[in-house]
Amino acid sequence: MKNIKPFHFLLIWVFGFFALLSFDLFMEGLVFEWLEWNGTTKNDWFFALWWGFVVIWFIFEASKALPLYGPKVFNPQQQIPLGWSSGN
Repeated sequence: MKNIKPFHFLLIWVFGFFALLSFDLFMEGLVFEWLEWNGTTKNDWFFALWWGFVVIWFIFEASKALPLYGPKVFNPQQQIPLGWSSGN
């Protein structure tokens, strides 16, 4: 995996999320309406594949994100500044 900045990775992840969401909305809103498959069991194969693809995409992207964010975010010993002082 090439070195990528965490912010750029986050932008790519958000773009991928919206690409998947727009594809699903296109299929549900236009294609299945045109085929008159909404409200029937004819489109069940699509949703099984859809959710399988979403889970695989999430696991793959999470495995790439852990090396980028893992040591910083998932370290329970780390003190995270909250941006305000305690008055001391």
